[in-house]
Amino acid sequence: MAQITYRANLSAKSFPFISENFGRSVIVSGPDQNFSRQLVSAEDTDKDIGIAQAYYLHNVMPHEQGWQSIGFTQILPTAPSGVFINIFLLRDGADNKIFLGIDSAGDFYTSDGTGAPWVFVQSGVAGALVTTAYVAGVTYIYVAYTGCYSYNFTTKTFNSVTLINLTAANITGITYSFGYLVAWTPSAVAWSSTINPVDFTPSVNTGAGGGSVESARGAINYLVPHTLGFIVGTADNCVAALYQNNIRYPFQFREIVNSGGMTSLDLVSYDANSGNIYSYTTSGMQLISTSQTQTVFPEITDFISGRYFEDFNDATQTFSTTVLSSSMQKKLAVIADRYIVMSYGISQLTHAIIYDITLKRYGKIKFTHVQAFTYHLAAPGILEVPRQSLGFLKADGSVYVIDFSIGSANSNGTLILGKYQYVRARTMQLDQIWVESTRPGQSFNCTIMSTADGKTPTLTTPTLTNSSGLTREYSSRAIGVNHSLLFQGGFMIDSLVMSFNIHGKR
Repeated sequence: MAQITYRANLSAKSFPFISENFGRSVIVSGPDQNFSRQLVSAEDTDKDIGIAQAYYLHNVMPHEQGWQSIGFTQILPTAPSGVFINIFLLRDGADNKIFLGIDSAGDFYTSDGTGAPWVFVQSGVAGALVTTAYVAGVTYIYVAYTGCYSYNFTTKTFNSVTLINLTAANITGITYSFGYLVAWTPSAVAWSSTINPVDFTPSVNTGAGGGSVESARGAINYLVPHTLGFIVGTADNCVAALYQNNIRYPFQFREIVNSGGMTSLDLVSYDANSGNIYSYTTSGMQLISTSQTQTVFPEITDFISGRYFEDFNDATQTFSTTVLSSSMQKKLAVIADRYIVMSYGISQLTHAIIYDITLKRYGKIKFTHVQAFTYHLAAPGILEVPRQSLGFLKADGSVYVIDFSIGSANSNGTLILGKYQYVRARTMQLDQIWVESTRPGQSFNCTIMSTADGKTPTLTTPTLTNSSGLTREYSSRAIGVNHSLLFQGGFMIDSLVMSFNIHGKR
């Protein structure tokens, strides 16, 4: 029978977060009714329409024409001691910057962010919530129920700060809004004077004040800054504190419609430059504005809460699954106003789903870490940083950023595309594969995963017949009901073409 040549789809928005949930796809659909514009929601029409696509990946990110493997570049070294759990960027009005690392004992470490070693500065309180707020050229650091500090860039030490008219042992944390330093307890909030940001003595002249929060349906867990004021996250709902430009009554409180409760600050984005805040609440993944909430990315909510963990072993080229008895570990971050990062793992954060807000497509990494954050390059004269900002803190204090460099020898990803079948009633013999683009000097491997039942693969290594320029060409005689292609190594795939023959009936 005549040979058929086919170019594969590389532009699907999403992929199944559990590969076994991906059904059998087919090139010529025939009488298939798995997708109908009249029966399927128009919200996301690229899901389950029967087209072969990526159905597993890690250390791979989308690009405009396809998929790109990524690597990781170390920016900050390991710490001399301590198990790190958090990292903050501190700055002052003179544009001095330094990173503050917090370990599991609550101890403070600092690094200039350019590769200098972490330096132990002072002891802390184990398990205490640490929050920061930048007001009037000073970054304030608050250790829950303990005290407030600021960093002196000249002496390289932390100074204790007294919040006037507040009892340190009662304060959970701090945030900022329109020049106000804002503190909270489980039952009330307080905002500072506009003249002195550490003076919380109530006054109609300075603007300082506070009190309980109307419409709060539970204890106040967190305050999150917002471009229009700040968000009060309680155990059962969220309340917007809207700035009124009125020194006597600077904030108006209003319950946010359909909002869930904020259970952890690790599950709230800190992107105050955005008009909305992403949060994994008691109602799932939500986009919170000052007036209402919208439930978004239900596939992330369903996966994270599903207690079913999948991983792929690059050495054995096999999947493994774990049924969990408790929820996964998870953290949420928004990086550089572009990437939503949902980190997850069983006992520690080992993976992260990354959604590119601009491209509206998903990627995924496999990299053990404790926090994802926006890494701000501290070196002077460096301006182009949009894709150098995806930072990951490890427990040993080291910091890595994702390396998007095309052709980098550091790049190493895993991508499975499939499941390719021409028509339902026939098996298929895969003859040739053309992959673009892979670069000389990068390690790249192709493995064919053929199945007779759509789920159980037989692995075949095709013969590399040409590796000139940016193209890799392979030949094969693999036969199966359908085939998937496993790519491992460095690549920036923008074109995948296959030729095959229709084989015998099933």
